[in-house]
Amino acid sequence: MWVWREVRERCLLSAAIGILVLVVLINLKLPVWHLLDGGQAAAFLRAEATASVTSDLLVGLFSAYMFYVIIELIPRHRKEQLTLKPLNMIAAAVVDAYESTKVFGHETPITSIDLAVLDVKRLKAHKNELVIKKNNLLKVKFAMETGHSRYPDFQHALAMAASISPEHALSWLVLTDKIRLLAEQYEQWPVNPFCENHLGKPDHEQCEDAKLMEAYHTYQKDMESIEGTLRLRVVEVIEATIFWMQHQAS
Repeated sequence: MWVWREVRERCLLSAAIGILVLVVLINLKLPVWHLLDGGQAAAFLRAEATASVTSDLLVGLFSAYMFYVIIELIPRHRKEQLTLKPLNMIAAAVVDAYESTKVFGHETPITSIDLAVLDVKRLKAHKNELVIKKNNLLKVKFAMETGHSRYPDFQHALAMAASISPEHALSWLVLTDKIRLLAEQYEQWPVNPFCENHLGKPDHEQCEDAKLMEAYHTYQKDMESIEGTLRLRVVEVIEATIFWMQHQAS
């Protein structure tokens, strides 16, 4: 139940329930404890004025809590949910590009992204896949391109996360930092010296050019290196996304 999510709200709700129980007990007019019977304390507790004033004060406190729930707590919760929706859409963009292997994932409007990709179980499955499997260059490449395209969105959305709570702002900062590291790989993507050739490979004449072949071998080594780096960066983004989603559920 969302009212019980924060410790402060749990304490207030528990206090309100306790007050309601006291109001019921006072109006039941139960017998005074036998150890107090016959003394001034018993007379004070049995007095109509004591019961009336105490009951009215407690009812006032309970009413104040109900007004707090209706006027403050419910609207605040609704505002948080409305703010979290666009934040989750932005966070889902990179994961969706990886999961769906979208060539134009960086151009996909965030409003068309299925937020089901942020399911924690699915995110953990993607993380395990990246750790175990090696042949996923296209998936991490498209995630990198989307991260590069969406990085400004992550930066500008910090104010929205901060409007919810400092804890949400911290989680969003961690996620934004991981997106930054992923986006930096975009500028370091190796350029194939034979990108204009069929399948990006040298022809017979070019194979005899030592300088061109040296550049091609360097390109191949760089591709092997950047694939491992990209897998690491995408894993970090997914871990930060898991932390972001778990923070919402806590």
